[in-house]
Amino acid sequence: MKLLRYSFSLLFLTLLLTSLSQAQFFENFDSGEKAGYTGASVTLSTGNWFLDDALLGSLSNDKFNGSQSVRMDRRDGKMGNIFMQFDKPNGADEVSFLLAHYGNNSEDAALQVQYSTDSGSSWTNVGDVIIAPAELTEYTIAVEVEGNIRFKFIQSAGTDRMNIDDIRITDYVEASAEATISVLVDNATANNSDMISFGSTLEGKQLTKTMEIKNTGNPDLVISDVTVTGEGFSSSTLSDSTLAFNETTDLTLTFEPTSDGTFQGNITITSNADNASSFSLTLSGEGFADGDVISIVDARQLPLGTRVTVAGRVTVANQFGGPLYMQDATAGIAVFWQPLHLAAEIGDSIQVSGPLTVFKGGVPGADEDFLLQISDTEEDDNIVYEVFDVEKVDVTPRIVNLEQLNMEANEGQLVVVQNVTIDHSGAFQGNQNYAIADGIGTAEMRIDNNTNLVDAIAPTEPANIIGVIGQFGGTYQLLPRFTEDMGVEEVSYPGDEVSKDQTLDIVTWNVEWFGDAGNGPDDDDLQLRNVITVVETIDADIYALQEISSPNRFNALVDSLEGYGGFLASFSQTQETAYLFKRSTIDSLESATLSSSDGFTQSNWANGRYPLMFRFMADINNEQQEIYAFNIHAKATVNDPSSDYNQRLVASGEMKEYLDRNFADKNVIFLGDYNDEIVESIVNSNASPYKNFDDDSEYTIVTKVLEENGFTSRSSTSMIDHITFSSELSDEYFEGTERVENPFYVGSFLSETSDHFPVWMRFKFGVLTSNEDEILESPTTISLNQNYPNPFNPSTTISYTLDSSTNVSLSVYDITGRKVATLVNGRQAAGAQEVRFDASSLASGVYIYRLETATGANLTKKMVLIK
Repeated sequence: MKLLRYSFSLLFLTLLLTSLSQAQFFENFDSGEKAGYTGASVTLSTGNWFLDDALLGSLSNDKFNGSQSVRMDRRDGKMGNIFMQFDKPNGADEVSFLLAHYGNNSEDAALQVQYSTDSGSSWTNVGDVIIAPAELTEYTIAVEVEGNIRFKFIQSAGTDRMNIDDIRITDYVEASAEATISVLVDNATANNSDMISFGSTLEGKQLTKTMEIKNTGNPDLVISDVTVTGEGFSSSTLSDSTLAFNETTDLTLTFEPTSDGTFQGNITITSNADNASSFSLTLSGEGFADGDVISIVDARQLPLGTRVTVAGRVTVANQFGGPLYMQDATAGIAVFWQPLHLAAEIGDSIQVSGPLTVFKGGVPGADEDFLLQISDTEEDDNIVYEVFDVEKVDVTPRIVNLEQLNMEANEGQLVVVQNVTIDHSGAFQGNQNYAIADGIGTAEMRIDNNTNLVDAIAPTEPANIIGVIGQFGGTYQLLPRFTEDMGVEEVSYPGDEVSKDQTLDIVTWNVEWFGDAGNGPDDDDLQLRNVITVVETIDADIYALQEISSPNRFNALVDSLEGYGGFLASFSQTQETAYLFKRSTIDSLESATLSSSDGFTQSNWANGRYPLMFRFMADINNEQQEIYAFNIHAKATVNDPSSDYNQRLVASGEMKEYLDRNFADKNVIFLGDYNDEIVESIVNSNASPYKNFDDDSEYTIVTKVLEENGFTSRSSTSMIDHITFSSELSDEYFEGTERVENPFYVGSFLSETSDHFPVWMRFKFGVLTSNEDEILESPTTISLNQNYPNPFNPSTTISYTLDSSTNVSLSVYDITGRKVATLVNGRQAAGAQEVRFDASSLASGVYIYRLETATGANLTKKMVLIK
């Protein structure tokens, strides 16, 4: 009965929240995309809005509640404003919103709100001009206009930018002829005789709800008495017993169980209300003792900070680097506790005790808009868990559609969504959300940086996708765990087994406003540490860097990297280009910042951001090559796309003419932030400004294939960082090694490092040897044998040989790539191994079994089940 009662309570709460969402107008701007200031219509959750001299921003300097907010601009004559392109019915009683100035700008940005009752033909000011504060602050303006209405928000003063978020409009209310009581409980409408469920909590702990009492009639509402009955239930004192039209007063209802068990009570409000002179609500709740194992659906209803004990099966262990996901027969929940992530495996039966929290990652917003989890807090770091020594059982994903995926009750569960189309072609990028649809609804799918889905090619046809449901900033996300969840192939790069000592590794990387916290990441020290981590992880020979904004910080970077040298361009631009190189392999011969004397026009090179030349001798694998590298940071597309495009076009022509004239028979590498793509321009689908290089067989834009395969080098999903080399280096090109670095090892990469990802490739020098060659020469190798018997019914034996003691995974998949069994998942000794596979529960067909080891082996074979 306990589970039934709480399932009903959850349904009741869901119905209340649904009623509330339908009655109120609320726009949080989290669902749209607009990266530029140019005026355009944007489809949001409430309808189409027009954003003029405004965009949807989520940079570190933006102020937002959720995942993003509107950023209006008033620089250089702009007049930032946004307005609804649709009417809201039922008028407006009040309009509220969050407001702040952008970044550290001076507090002179001001907002004027207007409304229109004639579909935008004319506008009327409402409320006073509001000066934007430093932090997001809520403002409420009385409107009191009936009928169809729409609103406009204008940055009416200031010389910089401001943020606006979470616009809420309440319906116009026409006064009744008699005093009339209206009641909200936690912002949800409550009717006379309704039941209000507090859920369950530990004995001695409190759960609270806010009751708002409002008079919607002309005569005063006079409340003569508020009575609460029932053990464990109480209320605060009424602050105001006489309410004029539209006035409100609040009560705090409290439930504090004195023991475990079910509690029931009642609250009655006695007044002169014409509609309900005696307004009554039934109250219910349940208490439980500390340490009692409760269902996950019950745990999910408890207030944050409450200690809970739950048990269930693991659906995600450490595939995301945390959190772990688990579920029982009632619901799912996340657990963030690293020792457990590492100790548990998918299918394990576990029990966990700890406080309820939410993961917000420093992002402001309502707690209910973020993933609920069990994790340590400052007040309670006692996380207790047990992994039971029982047979692993993989949880069967529950079939849902995308409409159901966006429901709170399904958060934390392992699901499968069928016939999903992904609004993306080509490679997946780590820590990136992709829009998905299934004909019933739409949602977001997130590719976690830690999974082997990064760089995998997205399905071109509708696919069945398995994943757990997470939430961040009010957006539910489908999170697949590995390539098998989507039926795609893991991407590997040729030569990864070859030591970097034997190759010349070249990187281009725009390090966003490096050392300038006012324009880029706001923690210079953290940005420096993160850059060092990325450089040491890639371990390349040369880095061509862009957007170096502090010579002192660049010198600190060079000094922090043992065995590296570096130098900056000599032009006066705030954003300078630079080279960083290994002294052990690179002998610096000459450097120069090119200029007008070399045939370059200042205006076409971002007003003087000329190419930076570096002549060096590369000594790799006992072979030397003299190479000329040219590092550029081309004119960006900012205010005038056509003009900016033309500057890049002419600059590219000047660059090619210069190289053709002076370096026709030299080893040349031309790399950097091209600020445009190669297949076609990012501006109006024009021909690429670098088509001249692409069409010339003397040059290879090696990173063009990344663009063609859907890779992006910038977080705003464009591939604008590229590497080109001359034909003299074609024989040294290590084919297929070009890639966009996936810096998952830096947790704060996008917010505190750069909005560009490093792009790199390798050249092979001399005769290469690989670890793989050494393995083949070893007298003992890893092998996977054909199962016997084959075909089989219903069982068969799979045998294999290990060359050393290692962690082993042996799994079986159907022909669509869905995992149907895990036969081995743990450490095994070297030598011959075998395992029996029983397929009694499976249908006839072809199955694939895959052996993977921690030493890098990945072997597969097919087998046939015939019944």
